[in-house]
Amino acid sequence: MGQSVQRLDIPAKVTGGAAYVQDIRLPGMLHGRVVHPPRSGAKLESIDEAAVKTMPGVVGLVRDGSFLGVITEREEQAIKARAALSGGARWSGGTELPNTDTIYEQLLSLRTVDTIASEKQGSVRPSGAHLVEATYRKPYLAHASIGPSCALAEFRDGKFTVWSHTQGVFPLRQDLAKSLQVEPVAIRCIFAEGAGCYGRNGHDDVALDAALLARAVPGRSVRVQWMRDDEFAWEPYGSAMVMKAQGAVADGRIVDWQYELWSGPHGVRPGAPDGSNLFASWNLAQPQKRPLARNIPLPAGGSDRNAIPGYDLSNYKIVNHFIPEMPVWVSSLRTLGAYANVFAVECFMDELASAAGADPVAFRLAHLSDPRARAVIEAIARKVGWTNSEMGDGVHGRGIGFARYKSLASYVAVVAEVEVDRGSGMVRVPRATAVVDAGLIINPDGLINQIEGGIIQSVSWTLKEEVRFEQGGVLARDWASYPILTMPEAPIVQVELINRPNEPSLGAGEASLGPAAAAVVNGIANATGKRIRELPLTPERVKAALG
Repeated sequence: MGQSVQRLDIPAKVTGGAAYVQDIRLPGMLHGRVVHPPRSGAKLESIDEAAVKTMPGVVGLVRDGSFLGVITEREEQAIKARAALSGGARWSGGTELPNTDTIYEQLLSLRTVDTIASEKQGSVRPSGAHLVEATYRKPYLAHASIGPSCALAEFRDGKFTVWSHTQGVFPLRQDLAKSLQVEPVAIRCIFAEGAGCYGRNGHDDVALDAALLARAVPGRSVRVQWMRDDEFAWEPYGSAMVMKAQGAVADGRIVDWQYELWSGPHGVRPGAPDGSNLFASWNLAQPQKRPLARNIPLPAGGSDRNAIPGYDLSNYKIVNHFIPEMPVWVSSLRTLGAYANVFAVECFMDELASAAGADPVAFRLAHLSDPRARAVIEAIARKVGWTNSEMGDGVHGRGIGFARYKSLASYVAVVAEVEVDRGSGMVRVPRATAVVDAGLIINPDGLINQIEGGIIQSVSWTLKEEVRFEQGGVLARDWASYPILTMPEAPIVQVELINRPNEPSLGAGEASLGPAAAAVVNGIANATGKRIRELPLTPERVKAALG
């Protein structure tokens, strides 16, 4: 307890050993590839079977409604056969995707289910209060797992065995059973770690792909590895979000806080009682119903996770405009709605501090009575040598972000140092510092790993990542069209832990992403005097803001 322990899985992962589901090889294993439709909901009208069946290594083709796949002896044969099969396939209909330039206007126009997440009615806003309004935007994000989704399946003696990097073997089994029209007891799901996940990428969907192909070759296992473009185009994304904030300050205090958010679902996973949440199941000759999307209730929350500020506010209202039917398939991405909400809440805190003429750290402390929250912010201010109302020099700056994840897990404060190239708009984050209170610490090294990884991924989301659409299709198909942070660009991260041996241990796996995003954006405002409220902070967007 309280001692760092070496992870047993690291040696194989850093030496190219067999560490992931992508590395599993079974005796006599076949390889499969699936032809996805050009658009969601498109109907497969015809295929050119003859051109594919005579290709080297082809064992069989599988067509079930608009589901289409090929099975071969070797993986490279499957890749070539899929290309030929795709070229000869004819589709009709389908849903066109939105253009990137209009996604936020579209979000605000869609049907919503409105709920008040939290509300407190205090005194009437003073007539002389300084009013501040801001709108923040976060784009659709991909999981961008380093290894595209993969699964293996075998159908033998009327029963299925499926190897998957799913995050829920029993819910997956439930949806597989519905889709394959067998009883759940006829399916065994075996978990095998995947090379990256971060929520729900394509891991559940490729499992059904593998099972459908394996059913066509009883007694032999089939490995299905999605290609990179499959993953980017057909995994469910993290929902785009819009957050509108209105606040007022008087005498250095927040006297009113109004916050609204618009978001799609963040929990579309297998296991729903009213259908199947596996993509291929909607395209079969006997399709499964697509379940009604539901928001995850508070206190953990889904779209409204961390929408309720952890500060002492006398008058506030938080409204969640939940969008159950989205034009883009969305589901769980690391932190669910917290990344966007903490980004918005913490940037708005800086904007209110500026309106009040207060230092961002002092302003936060003035609105915090939780001693553990105060201790985290005070500790990071000491660690980085924060000085009151410090200003950047036009190029260099630093910002702070803070949150208690889910309002019930770890407390995390992050200070990010930023450098802005005013000519190109390029932003670098050379260093980030975090202070964490996760209660009783079990494994310090493991906790630090989680905070470091979260900060690095958050910097990548904040500066680079965005799923773009054009003319009804997805533009993000590879690492060139969906860039992520590279190792030379990663910040140096320092983490200080506050151990509380008399307190329960708190979850920390996703706790640093929101604070890190806010710290970076606040740092850019500190450096340049310009506030940017739409992510990601690409060079083009930053340069435009700087004029």
